[in-house]
Amino acid sequence: MFSLADILANRAWLRRKYPFPHITAHNVFTADFYAELAGQMATILSRGLSETPCRDRFSRSIPGYDSYGIGFHRPLEGPLSLFLTVSWRDTLCRLFGVGVTPYVFAGAHHHSPGSQNGFIHNDFNPTWFVRAGDGEIQTPHPDCSYRNGSGRFDEACKIEVVRGAVMIFFLLNDNWRPGDGGETALYASPNSPVTEPAACCPPENNSLVAFECTPRSYHTFLQNRRLPRTSIIMWVHRPLEEAAEKYGAERLERWLA
Repeated sequence: MFSLADILANRAWLRRKYPFPHITAHNVFTADFYAELAGQMATILSRGLSETPCRDRFSRSIPGYDSYGIGFHRPLEGPLSLFLTVSWRDTLCRLFGVGVTPYVFAGAHHHSPGSQNGFIHNDFNPTWFVRAGDGEIQTPHPDCSYRNGSGRFDEACKIEVVRGAVMIFFLLNDNWRPGDGGETALYASPNSPVTEPAACCPPENNSLVAFECTPRSYHTFLQNRRLPRTSIIMWVHRPLEEAAEKYGAERLERWLA
């Protein structure tokens, strides 16, 4: 069990309004805990990269996105399991006023040097999980499609929710410097040129950016020119009814495939 009081080094997280509300923070964790996170992630990376989907290695598993990804699933041991705890989920929900559900997607992305720019999107997506009790943390199930709920479970056993807020935490990006790319870029409009963001969040070690997923939370990955870029990404999910009431069901970004 992690005590946030023991592992958080900096509670002076900065809330910004432009181009949409978001939070940035540096030196998030103590040096010791960051080293443990980085060490566990380095061990996962040492298994190699797979060009086909693979549950226990970084793999090409995200269509249309020039990245290797891996999901975190329970039971998960070690410091990375922090991102599947009730306390970390509740922290992210509380920051953005997102209704708490048991449903969490956490994992990591790894971009090899020269990975291409991403596409501008808002993460305001409906997703599916196997139903869980309120006191649990439930991650996506391999037999229930995260995007459309297809699989072996009947309707009573699964639930549709909506991405409520996202956190991107940067690690293992040693020696990054301005001009290297790999930033998370934020946009005021989905029609902006991808190379002309309104704001950029550099992938500096032990830093994070977080924001509510809304129809306006436009963002993407910018090409990394010199070094690989590694990050942990985590979504908390809100009730479908809450998202529809706050922003309108017609504004949900349904998956194309």
